[in-house]
Amino acid sequence: QLKKEGEAGRRKISQYTRYGTVILALVQATGMSVGLASQGIAYSADFSFYFTAIITFVSGAVFMMWLGEQITEKGIGNGISLLIFAGIVAGLPSAVGQAFELARNEGAWNVLPLLALSVLGIATVA
Repeated sequence: QLKKEGEAGRRKISQYTRYGTVILALVQATGMSVGLASQGIAYSADFSFYFTAIITFVSGAVFMMWLGEQITEKGIGNGISLLIFAGIVAGLPSAVGQAFELARNEGAWNVLPLLALSVLGIATVA
C-alpha cells in the first residue's frame, strides 16, 4: 500500500524502518546488558550500568543506521550492506590465522579440512 504512494510512501517506509531499528536495538541492548551482568563482566549490576550500556548500544546502532543512510545517499553503494561487509572482512585475517594456528597445534589431520574449507571459499569467491 505504501509503495504505491510514490516518494511519500517510501519516506514513510523509511521512517517505520528507523523506528523498528531503534526498538530492536533496545531489545538487543537490554539482552546484552543482562548477559554481561549475569556473567560478572559488569563492574556493578545496578541501574547506572544498565542505563549506560543500553544507551551506548542503542546509540551505536542508530549511528550505524545513519552512516549507512549517508553512504546510500552519496551513491557509494548500499550503505548498511557495505558496513556489514566491512565488518566481516575486518575479522577475516584473524579468523584465518586462528584456524591455521589451531590446525598447526592440533596436528596434521586438521590441515585437510582446513584446506578443503579454503578451496571451497576461494571457489565461492571466484
